[in-house]
Amino acid sequence: MKLTASVFALAVLFAASRLFAAEPSEEIHSVTEWLQQVSLSGSVRAGYWISSRELDDREHLAAASIWLKATSKLGSNASFLVEGWFRSQQLFREDETSGALREAYLNVNLGPVDLSVGKQIIAWGRADRINPTDNLTPKNFTLLVPDDDDQRLGTPAVKATYYLAGVSFTGVWLPDFESDTIPIKRPPPLFRLHRRKPDPTLNQWAVKLEQTEKTVDWSLSYFDGLDPFPDLGIGKVNLSRVDLHFSNHRIRVIGADTATTLGRYGLRAEAAYTFTGNPAGKNRAIKNPFFFLVVGGDRTFFDYLNFNVQYLLRVVVNYRSPFKIADPVESGVALQQATQTNQLDRLQHGGSLRISDKWFNETLEGELAGVFFFTRGDYAIRPKLTYAFTDRWKGALGADFFRGPRRSFFGNLRDNSTAYVELRWSF
Repeated sequence: MKLTASVFALAVLFAASRLFAAEPSEEIHSVTEWLQQVSLSGSVRAGYWISSRELDDREHLAAASIWLKATSKLGSNASFLVEGWFRSQQLFREDETSGALREAYLNVNLGPVDLSVGKQIIAWGRADRINPTDNLTPKNFTLLVPDDDDQRLGTPAVKATYYLAGVSFTGVWLPDFESDTIPIKRPPPLFRLHRRKPDPTLNQWAVKLEQTEKTVDWSLSYFDGLDPFPDLGIGKVNLSRVDLHFSNHRIRVIGADTATTLGRYGLRAEAAYTFTGNPAGKNRAIKNPFFFLVVGGDRTFFDYLNFNVQYLLRVVVNYRSPFKIADPVESGVALQQATQTNQLDRLQHGGSLRISDKWFNETLEGELAGVFFFTRGDYAIRPKLTYAFTDRWKGALGADFFRGPRRSFFGNLRDNSTAYVELRWSF
């Protein structure tokens, strides 16, 4: 169904470009001539992964995918963009083949106002890769891709940005919702897990006030909508079965970020307070309200050697320890919920480190990234090497290592540790 919808949306936008791309006196007479006005790019990728990212026992996966992106001008003040992929995460198995339409939207410039309508990726935040204010569009954390940005998916939205004297005001309306796809461990036979559909009538919206291209850039934001990261709770319980459900609940997020440079140093900070439907902390099936802060900076040495360091702080409001629940079923589910939502402790300190460099006329790029939580001693380390054989051919070699106690955020993902190699041809 999703694949059919993706193809349909591509056809609609291509048809729209045929209607509006040219002036009436420049009617397009053939498909070939029309296609010449569309900028088509993409890549064909093939890779091998030691294990999956779904907390299951699958190993030695051969993956292949095609990524396509089309853009075109629609007159002097409008354009469209369509991007999607078709992939198999295990070759020669039909049930592993899927497709997704990442983005398909129309952008119109109306003087001081930019208007975007359609399925689009809206990423907020200035911190390096860990963004407390990034709550508007979903991610698929199970995709076998080397780059985190490729896990992003768009959501239907109407976004309008008004620019005035270096300051912009953005309003976003989200008429639909799609949840994050997260790794899930298969529950014991006694348990049955299912997903609850969110309330389709919930009105979702966000606003942001932002200053850019100044000595100090900053933004203030507010989001009112569904949490893309689902919660785990208990449904019906009887002698033969326990029903578990993943649900996306309403959140309200007040956020702010800032960034500046001092010589060769880049400094940034980002923070958000998330209000949830569990203000007193009594409902184990919904996250507690929490505060999340990221503060850090980076410095480039020589030509390309870059060090990026950040401090992470999470504070869970009205924390109640899941370790003190007497009932074994309720305790197990509450502990799993707190583990995957990173709310096992009231206060959590951590840090991130990313070191990158380039060699051989920028053809070889290396990166070592890590995130560490000092409270429970869990961490993730991700080394990666990328080599450009030619302008079109590129290879990547990397790994994901998750370690820590089983009752910790990264320790819970230990079975998702993997290594990979990928070959990519871009056009």
